Amino acid sequence: MTKKPLKKLASVFALITLASCSNSTETVSESTQTTASPAVELPVVVVTYSVIGDVVAQLVGDKAVVNVLIPDGQDPHEFQPSAKDIETLSNAAIVVSNGLDFEEGLEDVLENVVESGNKVFMVGEHITVLKTKEDDHEDDHDGEEESEEEHDHGGVDPHLWLSPGTMLEMLPALTSALSDALGIDLANSSVALTTNLEELDKEIQQTISGLQDCNLVSGHDEMGYFAARYGCQIIGAIIPSFTTTSEATAGELADLKRLIDQYKVAAIFTGLGTNPAVADQLAKELGIKAVILSTHYLDGANNYQEFMLRMVNQIAEALK
Repeated sequence: MTKKPLKKLASVFALITLASCSNSTETVSESTQTTASPAVELPVVVVTYSVIGDVVAQLVGDKAVVNVLIPDGQDPHEFQPSAKDIETLSNAAIVVSNGLDFEEGLEDVLENVVESGNKVFMVGEHITVLKTKEDDHEDDHDGEEESEEEHDHGGVDPHLWLSPGTMLEMLPALTSALSDALGIDLANSSVALTTNLEELDKEIQQTISGLQDCNLVSGHDEMGYFAARYGCQIIGAIIPSFTTTSEATAGELADLKRLIDQYKVAAIFTGLGTNPAVADQLAKELGIKAVILSTHYLDGANNYQEFMLRMVNQIAEALK
C-alpha cells in the first residue's frame, strides 16, 4: 500500500528536477547572450567649455564621448580646476581648448598635459587672431615699463566662437586633429558641419545687414570677431578688457558714457562677469536699454547654431 505513493512522489520529483534543469539552462543561455556582446568603450574628448564642446560633438557624432569641463554658468575666465578635473584632462584621448588665454585658470594644467605627451588642440592656433587696440597700445609704449594693473587690458581677443566664420576657418585643422587622435574618419561629418556653419553665417549676415546701425557696447571686450565679420562697430565696453577679471575705472566709465551718447547707441549688452547694477545704472542715466546676452556658454540652447541665432536676434531686436 505504501509503495504506490512513493512511486508517484518519485515521478513528481523527477519532473520538478527536469523542469529545474530546463530553467537553469535558459538562464545561462540568456546570460551568455547578454555578455557575448560587451559595449564598445568610446574614446573621450574633453572640451573646456560648452560652445566649442557642441561644435566638437557635432563633428564626432556617436563615434566619441564629448565631456565639457567648465559647467554652464561658470565664468571660463575665472574657472579653477579641481583634482578630478585635472585627472579628467589627463585621461582624455584629446583635449580641445580655446588657447588664447581664455581659460586662465587652466593654462598651467594644459601645459602639463601637453608636456606629459597627451594631445591638446588649441583653437586659437588655427584662426586669424584679430589685431587689437591693446596690441596697438603696446606698440606705442615700446621701451616704457608698465605695471601689471596698467597692462591688465592687454592681450589678444579669445572670443573667437562668436563668429561662425572663425569656426569655419579652424574646422579643417580640428577635423584632422580629432581624426588622428580618435582613429576615425570624420570627413563626411566635417562636410556636413561646414554646410551648416555656412548657412548660419548667411542667416546672421542677412539679419545684421537689415539694421540701420550696428553700434555695440558690451559688458567686456567680447564682440570683436562678431563685429569684424558682420560690419558692426565696437563703441566700447563696461570693462574695457578681454577678461572679466579686470575692473573699469571711473574715468573709463565716464569715457564710455560720452561715446554712447556721441554714437547714439541704442542698447548696452551685458552678460557673464559684468555687474548688472553698473549696466542698469548706465542705461538708466542714458535712457537706453540694458540687454542680457548669453555669450560664453550654451545656456539652454540645443546647439551652437541655436546659441548664435538667439544672440543675434536679441541684438537685432534691441538695435531696431
